[in-house]
Amino acid sequence: MSENWSIRPASHITLLSRVVDLSQGDILEIGTGYFSTLFLHWMAHIYKRNVFSYENDPKWYAKSLKANSKYHKIIFVNNWDELPVDRHWGVVFIDHAPAERRIVEIKKFADKADYIIIHDTEPEHDNDYHFSEIWPMFKHIYHLNKIFPWTSVVSNFKKLDNIA
Repeated sequence: MSENWSIRPASHITLLSRVVDLSQGDILEIGTGYFSTLFLHWMAHIYKRNVFSYENDPKWYAKSLKANSKYHKIIFVNNWDELPVDRHWGVVFIDHAPAERRIVEIKKFADKADYIIIHDTEPEHDNDYHFSEIWPMFKHIYHLNKIFPWTSVVSNFKKLDNIA
């Protein structure tokens, strides 16, 4: 294993897995990545659920296209304002750049998704992400803080008592 190898970017997988298991409906991934995109690809095929992964970085988009398939669509957007906010989602996964853009999408989908999973939610990075601004918008919040970086799930529709 190289000394640059890290599992830190995969800290969201346990919570993402649990929420996908509990949820129904289509899944929206905002920002692709090695771990989440491949994980969601296989979940889409196992559960025969639609996953739509959006990316605005041409390099990440090109890497992610390998996962484009019957149940998993990889879509390039020039601007995050092009995301489909005109429907309800079972799960929305937030892990895109730039950092300050994440709360914009969280606000847009607060009442458009049963579950929103947010990566990198540890308080010491609030100056970058400003997540403290969005917590009051949600009825239910769970922070997976035993793994760094933190991952959180929020919902205005589903209780989160059975997440942990």
